Amino acid sequence: MGKGSDRSLIRLIVWEGLAFAGFLQIHFHPFANEIWDLNFRYNALFFLVAYPFLYVYRWKLDDGCLRLALWPFGFLFGWLLCVSSYLWIAYLLLLLRSHFFYSMIDHPGSLGFLFIFLYFPILQPLLGVGQRYTSVLTVLKSLLWAGVGGVLGYSLGFWVDSRFGHSLSQEGLRFLVWLGLILFGAALGAVLGQRASSDKK
Repeated sequence: MGKGSDRSLIRLIVWEGLAFAGFLQIHFHPFANEIWDLNFRYNALFFLVAYPFLYVYRWKLDDGCLRLALWPFGFLFGWLLCVSSYLWIAYLLLLLRSHFFYSMIDHPGSLGFLFIFLYFPILQPLLGVGQRYTSVLTVLKSLLWAGVGGVLGYSLGFWVDSRFGHSLSQEGLRFLVWLGLILFGAALGAVLGQRASSDKK
């Protein structure tokens, strides 16, 4: 794990650039209906402001009174960026014309809870706004571990569904159980991958 002083300005510029490009895409080529178009647009504006604040907060304010004073904002923005990332993925699925987009906007509570298992161990280190800064190489290794964990979670979900799926009354509940096992496996794999990389240093 790198220290706060090791954080790269390039990563900040890259994600801000992608967010700005996404904002222009939403503004000039709206694909969603009117309500969700506004949601995606406001989300893009929020990300453009909150992400650099949280990045610099984690990077430059290691200690001191200013960090303590801004801690509530850092904590709040840390969780709100999780929500923002959820909406960005939903918009990406909309652009890809995936039917999973409708699942994300129709079931934000259940899928949002499961998304936590994906965001904090995988996406947050990729954005570089976690408590500990993770290098790109370590993130890539974690993604590989996350893929392995996701496959194992999928296999476990297949076994659980074949054994106990008939006892679940709703088809959507079976899907959520299966998805939860996949995301939990991916999250566990990412955490183990990060620990394995840090132990070697």
